[in-house]
Amino acid sequence: MIGKAKVHWEKIKHKSIAITLKVKESLLLYYAKSWQRIYFLKNWFFNVKLNYGVRLGLLFLTVLIVISAVFIPALQSYFEPYFSEPGRLDSIRALFLTLGGALIGATAIAFSLIMFAMQVNVERMPHGLFRKFSSDVKLLGAFAATFSLAMIITGLSLIPDKSWVAGSTVTTVWCSMLIVLLFVLAYRRALSLISPTMQLGLVVADTKKNFKIWDKAVKRTTPIFRENAKTEQDDEEIRSKYDMDRITYFQLHPNWTAPAEQAISYCITFSRRYAEQGDHEVSRVALNGIVAINALYIKTKGKTFFSNNYLIDNPLASDSFLMNTLEHLRQNVQVGISRQDEQFIEQNLKSLLQLTQLYLSIEYGDEHAIRSHAHLVSGYLTSAVESIIPHDMADVLIEGVTLLGNAARLIVLHDKPEYIATISEKIALIACTGTVNKNYRPVTQVAVKQLASLTFELLRSKSWEVRYAIKDVRDDVKLIAEMYLKIPDSPLTSIHSTSLAPYYSGTSNDTLMSWLTELANALSNAESNDEAAQRVIGHIVEWADGLYRTEKEILLLAIDKRSQLTFDLVHWIVHITKLLLAVSCADVCDDHHRDKLRRSAHWLIYVLSWIPDNEETIKYIETYRIADNIFESAIDAHKRGCDTEALVIRDLLLSWTCKVGKYQTGWASLEKACCGLACLNLILELPDAKLFTDIDTYLSKKDAPNFDIRSRTASDLHEEADKYRSGYGHGDIDMAMAHVDQSSLRVLLHGVADHLCPEIDSAESIQVTDEN
Repeated sequence: MIGKAKVHWEKIKHKSIAITLKVKESLLLYYAKSWQRIYFLKNWFFNVKLNYGVRLGLLFLTVLIVISAVFIPALQSYFEPYFSEPGRLDSIRALFLTLGGALIGATAIAFSLIMFAMQVNVERMPHGLFRKFSSDVKLLGAFAATFSLAMIITGLSLIPDKSWVAGSTVTTVWCSMLIVLLFVLAYRRALSLISPTMQLGLVVADTKKNFKIWDKAVKRTTPIFRENAKTEQDDEEIRSKYDMDRITYFQLHPNWTAPAEQAISYCITFSRRYAEQGDHEVSRVALNGIVAINALYIKTKGKTFFSNNYLIDNPLASDSFLMNTLEHLRQNVQVGISRQDEQFIEQNLKSLLQLTQLYLSIEYGDEHAIRSHAHLVSGYLTSAVESIIPHDMADVLIEGVTLLGNAARLIVLHDKPEYIATISEKIALIACTGTVNKNYRPVTQVAVKQLASLTFELLRSKSWEVRYAIKDVRDDVKLIAEMYLKIPDSPLTSIHSTSLAPYYSGTSNDTLMSWLTELANALSNAESNDEAAQRVIGHIVEWADGLYRTEKEILLLAIDKRSQLTFDLVHWIVHITKLLLAVSCADVCDDHHRDKLRRSAHWLIYVLSWIPDNEETIKYIETYRIADNIFESAIDAHKRGCDTEALVIRDLLLSWTCKVGKYQTGWASLEKACCGLACLNLILELPDAKLFTDIDTYLSKKDAPNFDIRSRTASDLHEEADKYRSGYGHGDIDMAMAHVDQSSLRVLLHGVADHLCPEIDSAESIQVTDEN
């Protein structure tokens, strides 16, 4: 009974705890939802206040004034008996007179102090803006309104009789309240006017108004231009591409951009002055103002831009407004360099990138026209970043290289990809500075990542022709690799491998190899009629064409320098080979592209056959398990149904067996390669005689391994054939040996051992005969 009671009590206890937890969770959920509603209402109220606060405030005041006017007759019925007595009307007249005079004096004093404080602070701005902000219309209007309201109160002292008392009292109350309100608004307006960010906002707003005026003027004049054009033989094709009326009007008024150019100079002055004072928030706002003014200029100018033709000089292609803007920013960068102001330099570089994106949106008459203005900005950005190199500012250079990469990707997205060649080359040259300056080695890593990202963007480009651009980027990566491989590498820091990791490493999800893997998976799942996927496959074909040449040269140089980059290159070659075969097997890949991809994969994996045939090199390269890597490629090709390529890779493994087998590497290289060949024989379902014939042919050559190597390998193979395998191994060949048919593998390994060293069998037979 006691045991049952305890069990029952435990159940009740658990239920109560569960109920308590549920109630607690419910309360917490309700608490969280309540706060979310409060936040929602708070944000809603803030948005309403921001967008409609002034209008709602004026509406509220108007409603209150109307209501008070409605109640004036009722107030008059209360006031009139009181002011019927002699002398009381004179007292309220004196009150109005005194109050009005006091408010007039207060208005004069308050606005004198406000204007003085504002002018003292405003004098720090450019001279052209001093007059504008020290004579602000809203501020002077508030002063005039306040003074007028005080005069109204003073004038109410002249009321003729007691019937005016109620209306005068209500008017006095409202005038006093409005005067206080205007004082507050004037004070806040003065604070806004002395704020540099507010001043910059007003400069941009005035420029916007000026551009709107010119835009309306053009539209109002357009009918006149069209009427005159009817009597002439105009080229309709040109008129359909360009806004000729707008072009004509702007040519008739060449100074229409003068206010905007003045606004640009104001923003430049603000940016330099406040950057010198360390207030980079204001300088950032000033540079953003420059970008905003340029956006307004492009919108107003419309379809009047002409591209720069490199064959024919077009005077309309030159735009002085844009050139002046870029020149100002170039000078800003030089000022920042002279001051060693890294933050100011970065702000100007970001502005150049914003202008690059902005100028790429310019509408030209010809859709195939060169976006020369955007290329001009990217040239200024490139030169600005390049000018930072001698001044040992690694952080700024990292930011600059990142912005160059962003600019190149924007050009790939909105223009022809071949125009990124100059930017890509500059990124590579900047990356090479890390070979002579250790402080710039992080810059190299960022630069290589930009080139890797640019390669990936080119593969996904909407353009149908990326051959030249992608070849240039590949050559730039090769240049960086060659330059770095010329400096000594350290086994601990692995300078070569670390610097080129964004392109060649496979140990991170933020590298080219990882991005290509995701792209290959997406292509494998694409529909057969997916046009975008077909375009991407075409780009991959162009990228893979000739890829083996670049990788062969880098791999041989890395091996020669005994660089840690060799490991990354070997695995990169194997992995890209698998990706090319995977893409070739996709449903969306046609026969033409399939043949090219498999041919490129074949050539790429055969880069490993160029490894120099000398003992020292073979001993070094065997630390990276070349046989396992070749075997892995062959197995992958077989799994994808590429048996022809699998046989080709099998021949590569046989070739590597012949090359490595004659040296004592210390890694059991000949044994491992023979085991790999035996597994491939079983997996590819090849006859045993083929492997035995290949071994006999190998042994018949002059450079066949000596008896000691062959006998030791044969003995190890006999032992390996009879070994029990648990299913685990140290490499791809070991894993494959554990999963193939063990009896067939045992027979094959014994046969390989017998063919590899037949002298052992002959010696054993002679020994048996002698014993008999």
